[in-house]
Amino acid sequence: MTDATAVETDPSKLVERAATWAMALWRRAELDHGTGKERAMHTAASWADVPPHTFWKLKYRRPDEIGASIYFKLNAAYERRIASVEARVAANLQELRELPATPSRKRLVAGMEEYLRASQSAGAAIAPEDHDQSREWPGV
Repeated sequence: MTDATAVETDPSKLVERAATWAMALWRRAELDHGTGKERAMHTAASWADVPPHTFWKLKYRRPDEIGASIYFKLNAAYERRIASVEARVAANLQELRELPATPSRKRLVAGMEEYLRASQSAGAAIAPEDHDQSREWPGV
């Protein structure tokens, strides 16, 4: 049975959460492909299967409400492209920490830790209300 009071219904909070996911996808597309902001916006939109103007609106002119299909498409794309990658990096980081230390391994661990810190500080981390304890990142 589902607790109906646990579902967020405030439109402004839903738009804010969707905007966070959209901006994380946009940043990831820009970093991954090294193209300009507009091309990255189109790439991120194709990942989420939403029109590119959705990203533009969420960044520059926030709507009062967001459609359910766009909200869930952005959520799914975020989980696929951002959260799952960061979880894999965190798991690999934990395994590397357990291996004997070498100079190159120390540099690799430091780089992975920096990547995870940058991802979290850039807003790519899961919002606290969406946090899933099963994906806890130990030691980061």
